[in-house]
Amino acid sequence: MKKGSINTFIFTLKFGRPYAGSLLLVSLLNLIAVSADLSFLYLLKKLIDTGFTSQHISLLQRMVLYALGILILRSILVYSSGYLSTYINRLMTNNIQNTLYSKIQTLSLDFHTENSTGNILTLIYYHTDEMLKLITSMSGTLAKELFRIPALILFLFYLHHELTLFSLLVLPPAFFSVRLFKNRITRTTQKSYDVLSKLYTKTERTLSHMETIKTFDKEREEIEYFKNLNDEMLSRSIQVYKASALSGPVIQMLKMLGITILVFLGTLEVSNGDLSMGGLTTFLASTYYFYGGLSSITDWYLSLIASLVSAEKVIDVLKTEPSILSPTNGKILDKFENEIILKDISFRYPSSKTNVLKKISFCIKKGKTLAITGPSGSGKSTLIKLLLRLYDPFNGTILVDGHTHTDINLSSLRKLYGVAPQDPGIFQDSIAEAISYGKLLPLDEIQKAAKIAGAHDFIIQLSKGYDSLIGERSVKLSGGEKQRLSLARAILLNPEILILDEALSSIDAPMEKAILQRISFHRRNKTTILISHRLKSITHSDCIILIEQGSILHEGSHQKLMTDSNRYREWYETFV
Repeated sequence: MKKGSINTFIFTLKFGRPYAGSLLLVSLLNLIAVSADLSFLYLLKKLIDTGFTSQHISLLQRMVLYALGILILRSILVYSSGYLSTYINRLMTNNIQNTLYSKIQTLSLDFHTENSTGNILTLIYYHTDEMLKLITSMSGTLAKELFRIPALILFLFYLHHELTLFSLLVLPPAFFSVRLFKNRITRTTQKSYDVLSKLYTKTERTLSHMETIKTFDKEREEIEYFKNLNDEMLSRSIQVYKASALSGPVIQMLKMLGITILVFLGTLEVSNGDLSMGGLTTFLASTYYFYGGLSSITDWYLSLIASLVSAEKVIDVLKTEPSILSPTNGKILDKFENEIILKDISFRYPSSKTNVLKKISFCIKKGKTLAITGPSGSGKSTLIKLLLRLYDPFNGTILVDGHTHTDINLSSLRKLYGVAPQDPGIFQDSIAEAISYGKLLPLDEIQKAAKIAGAHDFIIQLSKGYDSLIGERSVKLSGGEKQRLSLARAILLNPEILILDEALSSIDAPMEKAILQRISFHRRNKTTILISHRLKSITHSDCIILIEQGSILHEGSHQKLMTDSNRYREWYETFV
C-alpha cells in the first residue's frame, strides 16, 4: 500500500479501539474454529488409515463421534463469531456515523455550500459502513486466515515435504494477479462512488421539488435523467465487479491446476509406498483448505481497496477544520448594551472572485430599527451572514459593544440574534414544536409569539391547532404561513437583535404592516434589523441604508433620503 493508504488504514483502525476486547474475542473464536478444522483433517487421516475392519470398529465409532463433535463445535463457533462480528460492525458504524454527523454540524457554512446534500448523505450512510468493514474483516477473515494458512502449511509439511513445496508454487502467480488488478479496482471504485453521490444528490433534489417538476411538466425529463444516471451507476458497478472478479477465476484456475497435479503426484507416492491413502486424502483436503484460505485473503485484500477509498472520503471530512472557529476563552456577551460597528467591510464568497461587499461601514444602535434595502444581489443578506459570523470578512472589522467579532464566543454572539429568513426552513414537527424549535416552553408563550407574527389565527383553524403536524418540507402550509411561523420562532427567542431578512415577502402589504406594528410595540427599546424591497414597510425605521452593487449609496431616515437621495426617491416613487 502507498503511504497515504497506510495512514488511512491506521486512522480507520482507531475506531476499533473501544471494541478491541470484542474484536479479540471474534479472532479467538475464529482461531478455535480453524483448530477444529485442523483436528478434523487429522482425524480424517487416522480414520482412513485405520481401515474399515471389524477389529477396529469400536475405534472407528469413537473417531466418527469425535469428528461429529468437532463439526458441531465448529458450526457453533462460526455462528458465534459471525453474529458478534456483525453486532460490533453495527456498533462501530453507529459510532462513526454519530461522529461524522457531529463533525458536519460543526463545520462552517462554506463546507455545506460546496458539498451537495446527496454527497453528505452518501458519506454518512454508505461510506461509513464500507469503511468499517475493514476493521471487522480483520478480526474475522484476516485473523482466521493468517492463523489457518501457516498452520495448514506446517500440517502439509508434516504429511509430505515434497508435495507441500509443489503446492506452494501457486503463491507467486496468485500474488501477481492481485497486484495486477489492484490499480484498476481503485480507479473503478472511485468513479462508481462519484456517480453514487450524484445519484443521491439528484434523488434528494427532485423529491424536494416535486411541485416545481409537475408545474413545468418535467416528469419525463426527470425520469430520463435519473434513468441515465442510474444506468451509469450500473455500468460503474459492473466495472468494479469485473475488475475485482477477474482475480477470482485466476486464483480458482491455479487452485484446480494445483490440486489436479497433486492428485497425480500423490497417487505416485501412494503406489511407491511413500504416502498412505489416508495421508493423500488428508493432504488433498488440507491443500484445498489452504487454497481456499488464499482465495479468502485475496478477496479480503480487494475489498480492502474499496474500504480504503470510502475511508479516505470519511477521514477527509473528519480532518476538515471549520473556517469559522469560536475563540478560546472568547468573550461571553449576555446582552447587547450599546452598538455594533462595521468598519470598511469587504467580502467575497470562497468560491467567487468577485467582491459582494465593498468597504461597507455603518453603525447599529441599541433600541433602534435599522432597515437595509437595495436591488437583489446587492449584498443585503450577506451582511446578515457576517453579523452572525457565518462567514468572516476578508477586510475590515466588526465590533460588538467594543469587542472585535472574532474575540467573542461564537455561541454567545449568535444568541444575541433571532433571524426570520426569506426561506423559512420549517422542520417537520407539530406547529408548536416548529415554533419552539427544540425548546420545552409553555404553550401560552408560543401562542403569544404566534399572535405577534400573525400566525395564531390560521393555526387555530387547523384540525389540531398547535398540535397539527406539518408535512414534509411544510407542504401543508402556504408560503406566507411558513414565513409567519418562522417569524414566530424568531420572536419567541426574545433576542437582543431581531433580524427580518425579507421575512414577510410572501405576505400581503396590509398584514405585513400590522405585523410590523405589533413587533414595534412588543420590542420597545430593542434592536430590529429589517431587510426588505417594500420601501413602504421600512419608512418608520430610525435609519435606512441603501445598498447597490455591494456599496452603500446613502443612509439616513426616510425623510432625509427622500430629500437627499435621488436614487432612493426614484425607488420609492416607483414601488410605492
